[in-house]
This record gives sequence, structure tokens and C-alpha cells, in this order.
Amino acid sequence: MPLVRMARALWIWGPLLAYVVLIFYLSSLSQIPWAAAYPDYIEHSTEYLGLAVLMARALNNGLSPSIPGRTLLLAFLLCLGYAISDEIHQKFVPNRFADVTDVMSDAVGAGAGLAALHLGRRLLDRGSAA
Repeated sequence: MPLVRMARALWIWGPLLAYVVLIFYLSSLSQIPWAAAYPDYIEHSTEYLGLAVLMARALNNGLSPSIPGRTLLLAFLLCLGYAISDEIHQKFVPNRFADVTDVMSDAVGAGAGLAALHLGRRLLDRGSAA
């Protein structure tokens, strides 16, 4: 039984951990050549949309059953905290800087991801009840 629990925990938390490590790694680079092709606000909001969905998934121990509002709020706050810490981290990376507009883009992306997740779950729950 402990092996099954450990595998489940890895399945639930592993993608979130990998994603956070990827964000940290990308923030550690002085420049990201492919990123210059896209507007900064699109990159940030998309990045944190994914983070928020993975965060809510992990905190809820999966995407089913429906995710309570307080779990969505906690996921949002944790994403916002990570966005702030990420900008502080970038302040110490050569050729990078901390920018409050990046944090705002991160927050918009996280909020959009959690809203889409909430609405999607409601639609799925409504469809299965019919």
C-alpha cells in the first residue's frame, strides 16, 4: 500500500514540481532566444495559466471531484507568491530584471486558468448529472 500512495503522490505532485523547476530554470537564463518572438505578457500569462491548473490539480488531489473555491483561491495565492519570488529571482540574473507588470500578467494567466478549470469542471459535472 505505501508504494501505491507514493506513486499516486508522484502522479499528482510530480508535474507541478517539474513545472516549477522549469520556470525557475528559464528565469535563471540571461536570455531565452525563442521567447523574443512573443509578447512578454502572452508568455507570462500562458506560463502561469499552466502553473495554476497544475497547482489546483495537486492541491485537490486530482481534477475530480469538483475543486472547491477555497482550493482555487489557495492555488491562485500560491501562484501569485511564486510569481513574486520569480521576479525577485530574476533581479539577480544578468540581463534580467524584476517587473511588476510581469507579476500582473502572471496573475491574469493564473486567474484565467483557474476560471477555465472551474467552468470546465462545472460543465462536466452538469453533463454527468443529466
